[in-house]
Amino acid sequence: MTFPADPGCAQQVRRVISAHLRYWRRSSLSDAVLLATTEAFANAVTHGSRTPGDLITVAMENSNVQLRVSISDEAPGRLPIVPSGTDSLAESGRGLALIEAFTDVWGVKPADEGLGKTVWFAFNTAAEATEPTPAETEPFSSRPAIGESRPAPLPSYGERRQRA
Repeated sequence: MTFPADPGCAQQVRRVISAHLRYWRRSSLSDAVLLATTEAFANAVTHGSRTPGDLITVAMENSNVQLRVSISDEAPGRLPIVPSGTDSLAESGRGLALIEAFTDVWGVKPADEGLGKTVWFAFNTAAEATEPTPAETEPFSSRPAIGESRPAPLPSYGERRQRA
């Protein structure tokens, strides 16, 4: 999914992520995934965009082993790093430290074309799969149950960037 580099889109990003987590039966990860996604999206808006017209791509992957989220921007520049000695009372500068604290693994990679970067993070789901919730013990179909709908992807705001 692509979004404008606008802080006002963060709520929409959270809604889409939440819908996918519910559909994938990964609600137990919601708080951590939403916190990390919000921080990565805010960093992409603040540090990875030059104008509100720039696009930020949010991608999710779900498997039996891992839930992975990637946030990509198009801005040139240095790759982000976790600052050392972050002040816990500071209003900014803690985003990557929070991502590091709440995820199982994370990283940054430059875009293949050399313009932009992707911050990604993942949560191990293998242990979660061995202890199903009561709803997961019911027969599973890839089709939604009556009254349950698949989360609809939002229309992209532009087609300039491929999914990461």
